[in-house]
Amino acid sequence: MSAVWAASRAGVRRRRVQSASIAVVVALSTATLVFGLGLLAASRSLFDDAFAQARGAHATASFDAARVSADRLAATARAPGVTAAAGPFRTAVLPRDKGPMGPGGDGLLVVGRDDPGGPVDRLTLTQGRWVRGPGEVVLRVKPGGPFRLGGKLTPPGLPELTIVGFADSVTDGFMGWVTTAQVAAFRPDGLQMLYRFDRAKGASEVRQSLTAATAGLPMRGYDSYVTAERSFEKRFNQLIPFVTVFGVLAMAVSVFIVANVVSGAVVSGFRHIGVMKALGFTPAQVTAVYVVMVAVPALLGCAVGLLAGHLLALRIAASVAAGFELPSAGGAAPVLDLAGGAGVLALVVLAAVLPALRAGRLPAVQAISAGTVSRRGRGRRLQRWLLRTRLPVPAGLGLGLPAARPARTALTLAGLCLGVTAVTMGFGLQQTVMKITTADTEGHTSVVAGVAPRASGGMTDDKLEALLRAQPGTAHIMSFAPANVRIPGVPSSLSAEAYSGDYRPFLGDSLVRGRWFSGPGEVVPSEAFMRLHDLDVGDTLTLQTAGEPVKVRIVGAFAHPDTDRLMLDTASLPAAATKDQPSPFSVILTKGTDPSDYVRRLTAAAPPGGLFAEPVRPDLGEGAVFGGLFLLFSLIICAAAGLGVLNSVLLSARERGRDLGVLKAVGTTPRQVVAMMVTSMAALGIVGGALGAPLGVLVHHGVVVLTGDMLGSGMASSWIHVYSWTVLVPPACAGLAAAVLGAWPPALRAAATRTAAVLRSE
Repeated sequence: MSAVWAASRAGVRRRRVQSASIAVVVALSTATLVFGLGLLAASRSLFDDAFAQARGAHATASFDAARVSADRLAATARAPGVTAAAGPFRTAVLPRDKGPMGPGGDGLLVVGRDDPGGPVDRLTLTQGRWVRGPGEVVLRVKPGGPFRLGGKLTPPGLPELTIVGFADSVTDGFMGWVTTAQVAAFRPDGLQMLYRFDRAKGASEVRQSLTAATAGLPMRGYDSYVTAERSFEKRFNQLIPFVTVFGVLAMAVSVFIVANVVSGAVVSGFRHIGVMKALGFTPAQVTAVYVVMVAVPALLGCAVGLLAGHLLALRIAASVAAGFELPSAGGAAPVLDLAGGAGVLALVVLAAVLPALRAGRLPAVQAISAGTVSRRGRGRRLQRWLLRTRLPVPAGLGLGLPAARPARTALTLAGLCLGVTAVTMGFGLQQTVMKITTADTEGHTSVVAGVAPRASGGMTDDKLEALLRAQPGTAHIMSFAPANVRIPGVPSSLSAEAYSGDYRPFLGDSLVRGRWFSGPGEVVPSEAFMRLHDLDVGDTLTLQTAGEPVKVRIVGAFAHPDTDRLMLDTASLPAAATKDQPSPFSVILTKGTDPSDYVRRLTAAAPPGGLFAEPVRPDLGEGAVFGGLFLLFSLIICAAAGLGVLNSVLLSARERGRDLGVLKAVGTTPRQVVAMMVTSMAALGIVGGALGAPLGVLVHHGVVVLTGDMLGSGMASSWIHVYSWTVLVPPACAGLAAAVLGAWPPALRAAATRTAAVLRSE
């Protein structure tokens, strides 16, 4: 083994470029695989770890204060099966005047609580401070617009509140906190208890544990942590198909490159193999030398890839966790990471074994003679035919080079093809993610405006609408109001989104089937709702709202995983269903109109304090992260393919050193040598682009459709068919770019070789 190690170490030093290429490619592949495994592990453990750290409530139970006393509820904390409890907290619903979109539908549920800590539901302050006295509130919303530090909440007929902080909670059931003394001023009518149980592994166990703890006390309702957990896992699961495909492509490129490098090293190192055998190396030792030559740089690359993939997975997991108000980004799985790294190493070694076995079986005499005698090789006939054409001599010679080593050419072409496939899919996924991110009404809204709470100057909705339509730069105006509806036979209520005005441009392109509603009597539910209840376009639904039945016909379905959402025209519902809901106006501006200038002009044209208005900027944060991630993976795989080209050209130059020397001796210039070597790979890059781009489109289509089916939400046609010539041209050219850039350095090196040094053995 000492002889094997010495020969392998010398081989690594002698082939620095190939060794570095193997290390880089293995690092990229390992990072991609470990990242995917890290996300998969996070989807299983991140929520549990963060939920335990924040002492989240397994169940949040609400009670009527007129029917259940605080003392009786406090006693439930000592019930069998309850491991921890907090409360009872007094709750009140703050009625909402017309105002900007924000927390609460029928009103803002606030809880009287003096301490953000406690045995259950430890809150995390994201901005500001905790409430200290009367007139202060901490909200559970994202800061923005009127909901900012120092902003005011003015519930009609109740004391005004100043926003002093924002907090996150892993427990559902409330939207704000005030002091226990302050909540008494809001006429509280409810009590809330937070429980943690020793048996709470699913929705049924939570229900059974809560029933046993409350001992038959009448509840208004309860919220279970299982709902948030499933939503969290669903968000993670939509990434898994994308990451899996990138991981498979990266692994395939790695296998092709490693096999190419080792087989090329065997072919170009025949004389070295013969010398080793003449010195007494057995076939097994020769095989081991070539395997170890690959294993050493692969091991280093695997270590770097493990670290990079692990850190990247933690970063993305933290980003998704923040969207679910989780305080921690735990959930790492080092054992799974190590298993992934071991799998990459095993695959790399396996790719190296087959060509290494060829080196071990090669007879010593044949190996030495093959290393000193120039063979005619394959592809000569094609080169002669190309030279008889009108092509320049370097181009003719270069186009014939791939035919000389068909196996190496096939491996290089496969790597380039997969690289183009990855780039094409990455471009498509980035387009898909950005379309999904901006698919809702906010994604098409330029400005939101509404009648201010306690508006002065007689401002009303009708006057505001007239003012908006009179403003220069107004293109479309829409008003939206939520309404709770029920459908006979469906156990839970549905969230109806009622639109009025010029709503069609705001609805976007998220349709999975059918069309958008165009007037009263038509409804468009979510695709998840349609699949859950086995409905189709043309079916009729009877909605119960405001005590009246309303018949509507399904005309389409939009892509969304929620099973309780539907959209329709406001005129389809009774006026009583939406009269108490805030209905600010959304505005689409004409092209070239600046939203900030529009808001200033609108505010100046209205009575002081009569309206609120603010520009709307779509939240592209998470979409930009995921879209950038897909492009990063694409470029990583394409770069790996370029390294494969570099190795292929380097091996060809070493193997054809004598031929290059003869060409230079008869007058071929260094520039022509470079052109010949680059042309040989450029041809493969063009073929790889022609094959990889359509394959990338097909893979993108399959992955997006599969993701929609996994989530049950479907995918809109515009999210699937995102490719145009402008989108396809850059990926298709990626193969040519990778081939040329990969071939250029070794071609320059080959052109700089001195003729006398190459032909010294002649």
